[in-house]
Amino acid sequence: MVEKLAELLRVLENIHSNVNVLTKEDFNEQYDNLKDFQALIKELEKVISDFKKVNPNDGNKVEQYLLEFHRILTTFEWHFSEINDINTKILKNYKDRIAGNTKEI
Repeated sequence: MVEKLAELLRVLENIHSNVNVLTKEDFNEQYDNLKDFQALIKELEKVISDFKKVNPNDGNKVEQYLLEFHRILTTFEWHFSEINDINTKILKNYKDRIAGNTKEI
């Protein structure tokens, strides 16, 4: 998944070269965030593995893991939202900015 997100960022960066509505730092921040995304995937794998050992009748423990799942899932959502924000900014400006520009993507 991290590789696909990095590929998507490269595509967006290439498209962005026609519109220049973001800074290089905007993209660099997202590439840095991919390291955190990878760590989050590993964290999720560990939490799932640990959860398999929990007694399903231990309501407090199950609740604790459900809260961890929630935290991890909302963090994934944040990462996707950050990349989507870049996509949206490019989308909102692309057609207007390329009018008359014949540069190939």
